[in-house]
Amino acid sequence: MKRALFATALSLWASVGLTAPETQDSQTLTMEQARVLARQALYAGRFDLARDVAAVLVRADPEDAYAYGVLAAAHSRLNDPKEARSAARLSYKHSETSAQKFGAARTAASIAFQQERPTASQIWLRLAATHAETPRQDEVLSRDYSRVRGANPLRFNINLSVAPSNNVNGGTDNVLEVNNGIPTGSGIQAGSRALDGTVGTLDVQLRYRLAQSQKSRTTASGRLYVRRVKLSAESERELQEDAASRRDTPLTNSNFDETYADVGLEHTFALGAPGNSVSVGATLGAKWANDTRIYDSTKLTVSRGLKLSEATHLRLHSGFERRFGVISDARDANILSIGGTISHNLRGGDKLSVGLRAQEQSSDFVNGNSTTASLRANYVFGKQLGPVQISTGLTLGYTDYDEFFVSNGLIPGRQDESLYGDVSFFFADYDFAGFAPNLRIRTGRKASNVNRFETDETTITLGIQSKF
Repeated sequence: MKRALFATALSLWASVGLTAPETQDSQTLTMEQARVLARQALYAGRFDLARDVAAVLVRADPEDAYAYGVLAAAHSRLNDPKEARSAARLSYKHSETSAQKFGAARTAASIAFQQERPTASQIWLRLAATHAETPRQDEVLSRDYSRVRGANPLRFNINLSVAPSNNVNGGTDNVLEVNNGIPTGSGIQAGSRALDGTVGTLDVQLRYRLAQSQKSRTTASGRLYVRRVKLSAESERELQEDAASRRDTPLTNSNFDETYADVGLEHTFALGAPGNSVSVGATLGAKWANDTRIYDSTKLTVSRGLKLSEATHLRLHSGFERRFGVISDARDANILSIGGTISHNLRGGDKLSVGLRAQEQSSDFVNGNSTTASLRANYVFGKQLGPVQISTGLTLGYTDYDEFFVSNGLIPGRQDESLYGDVSFFFADYDFAGFAPNLRIRTGRKASNVNRFETDETTITLGIQSKF
C-alpha cells in the first residue's frame, strides 16, 4: 500500500508542476504530504487529480475525514453530485473534533448550494451550528445562512410554544352577570369564566417564490396554526361541578382547541422611489374549533411600503375578508381593515415601531357587528444584556358594538377597552442548531360594560426561535 501511495502521489505531484518532497524512504510518502498534494491539486483546479489522490488516501485509511472532504469538493466540481454528497456525509461522519465537524458540515453545505439544493444546504448549516464554539463561527454561519436563504425559493418558519396561563379560554373573573351596571340575576357559566391551564401552539408557515425579477416577486404561501389546551385539575373540577348543577355535559380540553389553515398568493413589485413597493395578495382559509369546521374565508390584501429615510420605514396595509359560516349563518361576516406601521432604527441598534389598525366587521347576526381600533408599540434593544436579547411591547385596544344580545335580551351596546404589555427574552447564547429559547411574559386586562367579557390575563410562553 505504501509503494502504491508513493508512486501515485509522485506522478500526480509532477503533473501539477510541483517538486516532490524529500523523504527518508524513496518508496514512501507520508499521509500528510499526500494531503498537501490533494489540497494543492484542488486549489490548482486539477479536480481529477485531487480526486485520485484523495481516493488513494481513503484506500490507505477508510476513516480519513480530510480525504473525504477533498473527494466531496472534487466530485462536486467534476459534476458528480451523488458521489459528492456521499463523500461529504462520510467526511462529517469520520470527523473527530468539533472544529472538524464544523468544517465538514460547512463543506457539505457549500456543495449542496453549488448543486442548487439550498434546503439541504440550510440543513447542513444548522448541523454545523451544533459544533460552533466561537462568536466568529456564529458570524460565519449567520452570513452563510442568510446567503443560502436568499437563494432558496422555499422559506419555512416553525414556531412551537408552551404557555402556562391563568386564562386559557379568555374568560372573566366575574361570577354574576352585570350589564351596564345592572345585575341580570344570572350567573356566568364556568366555561365563560377564567380557567387555569397550559396552552400549546404550533404555527407552521411556508412560502415558495414562484418568480422573481429585479423589480417584482411572486410567492405562494401556506399556513397551519394549531392551538391545544390542557386544563388544570382545579379548572376541570369547576367545569364538572358547573355541568352537574345544570345537568349538562361538562366541557373538556378539546372544547378550547383551535385550528386554522390557509393558502395564498402574493405579488410584490417596486413602485416609486428606490425602496418603495406595493404588495397585493389573496388567501383562502378555514377555521376549526373542537374538530368542527366553523367557517371558510377568502381575503384580499393590499399594502404599500415606503422608505422614508435610511432609518425609517412606513408600511400601510388594507384588507377585505369574507367569512362563510359552515355550521351557522351567524358566522357569516364581512371584515374591512386598514392600518399602518412606522419603524425607526435608533442609534446603538435599538428599534422602535408603532402600528395603528382599524377594523369594521358586519354580519346579519347582531353580535357580529363591531368596530375595532388598536395601537401597538414595540421596542427592541439592539445590544444584548448578558446572554439575553430583550424586546418589549404595549397594546391598546377598543371595540364597540352598536347593539349586543345578552342572556336577558338586547342591550344598547357593548364597549371593550383593553391594555396589554409584554416583554420577551431571547437567549441567543444557548442555542442548538441555530435555535434558541425565547421566554415571553404577557399580562393585561380588558374592561367592558358587559362584565362577562372583562378579563385579566397573565401568560408565560416558552418557545423556540431561530438565530438566523
